[in-house]
Amino acid sequence: MSSKTNILRNLRSARIERILSSAPGGLLVSRTFRRFLCVIAVLFSYLYLATLLIPAWLIMSSTFTKGHVINSLAELNGSQMFLLVLEGILAYVRFLSPVILLVVFLLLRRSMRRVTSLPDQYLDEREIANRDWAFKTGYLVVRRIGFGAAIVFFVINVMGFTPGRGKYSPQEDSVIAVDNFNKYLISLVSNNAVGFVFTMVALLTYVAYSFPLILVAWRESKFSEPIPKPVVKMDPEGPANLARQYFRRIIVIVSCIVAYILITFSSFFVRAFGNWLLFQGGLFYMIFVLVLYAMYVYIWASIKTVGVLNQTRRNEYNEGKDSTAALGALIFFVITQCLGVALLLAWPVVLSNPGISANPLLLLFGLGLAMIPTQVISFLFIRRIGKAKAAEVTE
Repeated sequence: MSSKTNILRNLRSARIERILSSAPGGLLVSRTFRRFLCVIAVLFSYLYLATLLIPAWLIMSSTFTKGHVINSLAELNGSQMFLLVLEGILAYVRFLSPVILLVVFLLLRRSMRRVTSLPDQYLDEREIANRDWAFKTGYLVVRRIGFGAAIVFFVINVMGFTPGRGKYSPQEDSVIAVDNFNKYLISLVSNNAVGFVFTMVALLTYVAYSFPLILVAWRESKFSEPIPKPVVKMDPEGPANLARQYFRRIIVIVSCIVAYILITFSSFFVRAFGNWLLFQGGLFYMIFVLVLYAMYVYIWASIKTVGVLNQTRRNEYNEGKDSTAALGALIFFVITQCLGVALLLAWPVVLSNPGISANPLLLLFGLGLAMIPTQVISFLFIRRIGKAKAAEVTE
């Protein structure tokens, strides 16, 4: 039991040290960006909810009559064209909202990681008060919304009650209105009840997790003065510490690629799962998130590599001891950048030649994949520079 406790304590201490040593800064902690993230999270939550509550069949049935064939858009009148454009907008919002909400949530977590993740002894009184207020208020609001929704549906159920059914049963206006509302609710789940319920539960879960973050981010954004942070003993082996951060990110990317391959492979055995991946955008979501994160790691690593190489050059390569490692890091850094340029140049070539025999996405994915080992080798040399500096400090 004590060994497990020690392991958990060490993991927690390492996590605290990692948060303190890599506190977010710059744009992530700016007042404007934090409030922008809060607005986007709230706005797209409501927009996504609206797309779920406005079924596509309702708009399309209002636009076209059954059996009527439209040969050109010129045949549509003004209202039909408006409804058609509205359905197109809702389709895009419905498709992109999950990705936008996920990215905003991750950015908010990163921006507020100090306040939401560190124990009280590492925060000042204002941060503790704002954090406690945000989570208490978030829990209270979600609880009251749930209670309010239960009351509303109870009242609707009572207003729609009738002792009998049929031609001679009493049909008050409230009963007719509730019947129409019930038909509307049935229409929402008529095509895919499981999918609709899953999406609604996922959206409610997102709101429950993100609402306290939004509250604390909005309140903390009022204070533009820098927050005094506890002094943290910095790692003397800067490049080696940088390499560790990079390798952690690469492990995430490689794990995502392996998961993507396994998921795609498993879709051949479960046909319905494969159809969902292909036609409902599952593959697009996975590729989009993976590419976005890989681009972030690539840009971050490139900037850090330039900084390490410049610092090593100003240090005169540690009297020549780091010259071999710096040269290796530079060579593979240049190769990585050349692959990045080739990837950018391949986009217009692939798009302007649709008849090309190779799969365009596979070609672009292959170029991006080739950048990983070259950048990894570059950081292996950077780690050597860090180890040499650590040996110097020890001596």
